[in-house]
Amino acid sequence: MSISFEHADDLPAQQGSAGNFTGAVQVRMVAASQEGPAGVGRVTFQHGGRTHWHTHTGEQTLYFLEGHGRAGVRGESPVDAEPGDLARIPAGAEHWHGAHPDEPHAMTHLSITFGTTTWLEPVSDEEYRG
Repeated sequence: MSISFEHADDLPAQQGSAGNFTGAVQVRMVAASQEGPAGVGRVTFQHGGRTHWHTHTGEQTLYFLEGHGRAGVRGESPVDAEPGDLARIPAGAEHWHGAHPDEPHAMTHLSITFGTTTWLEPVSDEEYRG
C-alpha cells in the first residue's frame, strides 16, 4: 500500500451552482467521508463571490488560505478574515461566507463541513457589505 499524492490545482473544479452562490465561485473537493456526511472543499471566490445563506446539521470550519474574506451569521454584523484565520460555525447557524467586498483578488478557503447542508436565499448586497 502506498501514499497517493495530488496537487490541489489538479483536482477537478466545479463552478458553484447559481442556486447556492452569488458570483464566480469554484469548488474543488479535497476529501469526503465514506461513513457519513462530511467533506473538505477548496473553494475560491472571485471578487464579489459569496455563498447564499445556509445551514449545516454539523459544525463547519473555514480555514482562510489566500485573499481576504468575510463571513456572517444571521442577525449579526459580518466578520472579516485574512489568510491563516479559522472561522468555526456552530451546527444549525444560518450563515454565509465569501470574498471580502473590497478584495480585488480571489479569496480561497478550505471548507471543512460535517452534516448535510440546507441552502436558503441569496445574501443581499446590503448584508454582504455589512
